[in-house]
Amino acid sequence: MNARLLLLITTLCLYACTPADDGLALQTDYLKRLSNALDVEQAAPFNPSELTRYRLPARRERLIEIPELRISLLELLVEVRRCPALQQQISLRNSSLGKQLTPSSRLAYEGDLLRTLDSCIEHLREQKQQQLRGTLEQLAQDKRAQLHAVFWNALNASPEVERYLRFAKLALPMDAMEDDAALDALAQLANIGNSLPASLPPSAEQLDPLFFALHASDQGGQLITSLASLTHTLNQGSALLESRQQARPLCPIGKATERGRIAQNIFVKYYAGRLQPYLAQVDQRGQRWSNSLQRLSRVEQIPPASQHYLARLSAQDASLWADFQQATKRHVRSWQRLLNSCGLAPGQSGWHGNAANTDQ
Repeated sequence: MNARLLLLITTLCLYACTPADDGLALQTDYLKRLSNALDVEQAAPFNPSELTRYRLPARRERLIEIPELRISLLELLVEVRRCPALQQQISLRNSSLGKQLTPSSRLAYEGDLLRTLDSCIEHLREQKQQQLRGTLEQLAQDKRAQLHAVFWNALNASPEVERYLRFAKLALPMDAMEDDAALDALAQLANIGNSLPASLPPSAEQLDPLFFALHASDQGGQLITSLASLTHTLNQGSALLESRQQARPLCPIGKATERGRIAQNIFVKYYAGRLQPYLAQVDQRGQRWSNSLQRLSRVEQIPPASQHYLARLSAQDASLWADFQQATKRHVRSWQRLLNSCGLAPGQSGWHGNAANTDQ
């Protein structure tokens, strides 16, 4: 086979295997058609390099150094025979496996340890073992004081959470499946963090599925990419609509013109008919995602780097989420002003809810 032909076939096969970014393609098509309909210069396409502003801070900047609490383990192991569950937990922590606990497993372990400590303290109170009970009460108090730091290390050193909160190469697909498992997991982690230390961390059997759900989802990173690209697309589209109206109004005397009806067709067919359903999908996921991130940012002892990053994503002002909401509202207002100026807005005599058959 000719080498050039073989190279061409290989390239085509690789291209065919590359996932199509229909979310970004939809936005590019919309801006192109809007520019043509308004007879203005083409809008600047979304530049993926803009996503770098949402890069996660280095892990070392997000981790908290937690002092190791030392107690007389040998003496404790001997004296705590009356509390075998606690003896088992301490032995586990000092085993080779226990010394290699992942940060998320450490969070579950601390919850299990404190539950056994509380149980043992209550047992020793009944047995009138005051000295050992006092030692365990101090240990439990110190351990509880560390829970927020343990929680943040569990999230910030977790590749599952990092993957979910890192922007993706592709935007959210137009036909994206529901992502309830990951969104629920994020909400539950926020609940766990905000309930500390009154409520102890759950066991590994309950925590592990939450981290797995985040790991199994591609949509966290895709949502970040979609929010950023849609904010760009909507603001570019609004600028096109506003600049055309300021420079050369589509309907100078307030009556429908041919160019005005072309714009109305773009609104009905390509904005309301195609882009709006995608916007609604992104907004629906974004509401739950941003609410959970805002609640996470209120968990005590949050590292400054984590706080800044979560604020950049989801704060109520000057964030990825807030910018998307503002861009959405601006674009609706821009369309309303243009269509109203032509008597072609919904509720006006020239309104047609169905797009014309001619392609634009």
